[in-house]
Amino acid sequence: PDLVKTALSQILSSKQNTKVINNAAAKLKVEVSSLTTALDVLSQCFVNSAKRNLVPEDLASSLTASGVEGTIVTPLVTAYTENREILADIVRRSTVQVPEYRSMEWRLECQLGSRSLHNTVIPNVLTKWKVSDPQSKNLKTKETYLDCDVGTLQHI
Repeated sequence: PDLVKTALSQILSSKQNTKVINNAAAKLKVEVSSLTTALDVLSQCFVNSAKRNLVPEDLASSLTASGVEGTIVTPLVTAYTENREILADIVRRSTVQVPEYRSMEWRLECQLGSRSLHNTVIPNVLTKWKVSDPQSKNLKTKETYLDCDVGTLQHI
């Protein structure tokens, strides 16, 4: 249970507490590098379970299928269940959030000639993109204008 708490605090703070790890390694009579590796694996197990939104039963069956002993599975699943919302929040904050497309309006403008060039057609496309801002809680939309020629638009 103490190792589980250490792994969870490592996830929350994004850094390892070397003093706690050294004390735990001395108490368990194992090498510090082995304990650090075990904590990293445990942290990744919790984060990946939260990414996949696993229910506790699925986590228990995955751990059991991986060869983890039943006496160890129960405290791990309990810790995951107790901290599931916190882990999901960490995963949500760590993922890249890109704007989400809402709508697009466009207008085609053609320059039919100029003083120096007669009988030429120069097309130009003006687009207005509406995207939702993922950082806002009410999904506020943001408008962006893009003005380009047809060749550039084809390359996009």
